[in-house]
Amino acid sequence: MRITPKIQASAFDVASWEVDAEFGVFPQGARAKDAVFAPDPPPEPLIIPGRRYLFKRSRLSYPDQFWGEVVAYRVGCLLGVEVPPAFAAWNSNTGISAALIEWFYVDGIETFMWGGEFLQKMRPEFDRERGSLHNVKDNTRLMRAMTQTKAFRTDWRQWWVDALLFDALIGNTDRHQDNWGFVFHPEEGIKLSPLFDNGTSLGHERLTEKVARWSDTDVDRYINKGCHHLKWSLDEQPPVNSHLNLLRKVLSEWPQTCQTARQRLDFSETELAEAFDDLSSLDVPICFSLERRSFMLRLLRRRHELLKELFP
Repeated sequence: MRITPKIQASAFDVASWEVDAEFGVFPQGARAKDAVFAPDPPPEPLIIPGRRYLFKRSRLSYPDQFWGEVVAYRVGCLLGVEVPPAFAAWNSNTGISAALIEWFYVDGIETFMWGGEFLQKMRPEFDRERGSLHNVKDNTRLMRAMTQTKAFRTDWRQWWVDALLFDALIGNTDRHQDNWGFVFHPEEGIKLSPLFDNGTSLGHERLTEKVARWSDTDVDRYINKGCHHLKWSLDEQPPVNSHLNLLRKVLSEWPQTCQTARQRLDFSETELAEAFDDLSSLDVPICFSLERRSFMLRLLRRRHELLKELFP
């Protein structure tokens, strides 16, 4: 069930990569990013020649935030859920460090539509700027409508459980309506996208010098405050949107997804640590510090324990 990750030997310098001048047509996302095309020959075999990649920076307030994208990719591989490959990179002309993320559909063959485009048509008052109406019940209506098209090839219930499981493990608070969508292929049909845009997670906003003093109680308090962008429905008050409670609710509604979700968590603490142990050795201006690695691992281990408790 696990996915073998693409492991880079060194950080990628994109200074000489071709910049995609048309990338401005993709306005989604809060963090600065550029699109570049991989050279041929590529710097390492795991890079696809001519493929578009996002060079995605951190928020100015959190300069090492981009490492969350890389760690999230490795964690997704351990779970066996599809996440676009993400690598550590920098631009030697500007000195900027960022995540280099593989484009998840093939230009000229496949097309992509954000979930928010469909939800806004279903509910005209849907505000895509804030996404405050984003909920599982409406998403379920959309999925059922998509199944009327025989070209839709995804087990959407399992996909959503896998997405919520992944987000709960990394503490992602930003799976909004435009951080998922549909990939259309002329011959292979329609499928739900890989789980992209994972940087608002893994405690990126906490200063390592402060969290180093946290007790186990502090860690649990921080985790329990975490909420998914998605809520169960618009009717329930207070909303069911904490990571664990939302996943628990969805698993109870779709029990046929439980076995796969349980199996995805079947890895040890050692395997979790080894999944991204090599990243601290990569040479970029903003390195993956041992302190940041330690904090991320502490959060992941505790969330892993809590998630396993959902399954008898």
